[in-house]
Amino acid sequence: MQFKNIVIPSVREMKYLSLSCKAKSPIILLSNTDIGNLMLQVDYVHKHGKQAFAHLELIGGFAPDIAGMKLLKNMYHLDGVFTTNIQAGNMAKNLGLIVVYRFFLIDSRSLKRTSEILRKNKFDAIETLPAYCAMQEFADLQQLGSGIPFIAGGFVRDSKMVAKIFAAGMCGITTSKTELWD
Repeated sequence: MQFKNIVIPSVREMKYLSLSCKAKSPIILLSNTDIGNLMLQVDYVHKHGKQAFAHLELIGGFAPDIAGMKLLKNMYHLDGVFTTNIQAGNMAKNLGLIVVYRFFLIDSRSLKRTSEILRKNKFDAIETLPAYCAMQEFADLQQLGSGIPFIAGGFVRDSKMVAKIFAAGMCGITTSKTELWD
């Protein structure tokens, strides 16, 4: 998956799923779903020629163990996941799912801890939250993962901020603000 200057719709309310599938992004992030309606949502996204990703920690009724991960891949046909769970991320990666590792940049210790995690694990992309901190620390972030795409998320407020995030060198943005999806 190429993450290159894309604004990934983060769908928190299902009433916006249809709108998200009209966006330019090849990826739709299902950020508030449950195991009961996930299959229908993934099918809907796929029918619109998009890849369906979900936040592992935000799937109601789901346990991120090996059986759960196999269900997401084989029964629900999810294309990828966003997660803060290293073990679940590695399970998903081993099953062939695209994995975006999420971390919260709150201080220099979180940056150092993430550096250790990325040195020991190979994820497809990294989402850094909040976006403002991701922009401020992008030079240090780039040193964490050689060639790994970085995505900014959290508190992406307007199109000026989107432009600044891309100008800083980030490859993608996740946002639930529908007016920023295109």
